Amino acid sequence: AGIDPMPLVSEAVRGEGAIVVTEQGEPVSENSLAARDVVSRAEWAALMAGHKVFLDARNAPGAHFPRLFPAITKKINDAGLDPRTDLIPIHPAAHYHMGGVQVDARQETNIRGLYAVGEVCSTGLHGANRLASNSLLEAVVTGRETGVYLRTLAGKTSDQESHQATMITRRAIESPELPLAKIREVITAAAGVLRDQDGLEQAKELLLPALDTDAGLVAYLIAASAALRMESRGAHTRTDFPNTNAKAEHITVHISDFTELSTQ
Repeated sequence: AGIDPMPLVSEAVRGEGAIVVTEQGEPVSENSLAARDVVSRAEWAALMAGHKVFLDARNAPGAHFPRLFPAITKKINDAGLDPRTDLIPIHPAAHYHMGGVQVDARQETNIRGLYAVGEVCSTGLHGANRLASNSLLEAVVTGRETGVYLRTLAGKTSDQESHQATMITRRAIESPELPLAKIREVITAAAGVLRDQDGLEQAKELLLPALDTDAGLVAYLIAASAALRMESRGAHTRTDFPNTNAKAEHITVHISDFTELSTQ
């Protein structure tokens, strides 16, 4: 319906009985409650076969949809559709980047006084795939622990023990050479549902003109990280490396690892 960004339909809708189908009404997956990356790959396969994919909530939750999901109902209504009577066109999505900002046990980054909590972090608690709501649990648990720790710091009077606020200057969100819409297109094609080395290397090259923007830099690091992980694990599916390595390794990527980034 031309909405940008496309609104998210919660995994809870599938939990209430909605299923993903083609325009012919055929389920795209044998298991309607499969993990989101599994369903996303099934949706992608259907799209590549020339089908369209929809969320069918007409039978379940059916008439109860607006009561159960008022915010989602509004977004669907804004697109001119009614989830109780219409098929909802959808696009495959999952957390294709399971990394984030590196933090210590207290959620502090390598910048003193700057803390990060929740989905933005790379704590290892998510594993290789994020299931519905476990990111919320992590935010609650780590957020509480960090809050308690920071409260103890606030009670100290020593300047040496207190933390100073860290100012972060954001880069411009748009790059004249590579608009945000193009950055999205490049990273979605290369590091979305399916990945391979050639596509990821091409994406890195295409993203070079946008390295002076937040979106361009993050997109580049996602592509670079995906290229380094030569296996399939969770939502990271490599068509050229379909197997999962016996040993799971946590890869940390620094901007200084890439000459083209460190010289910017």
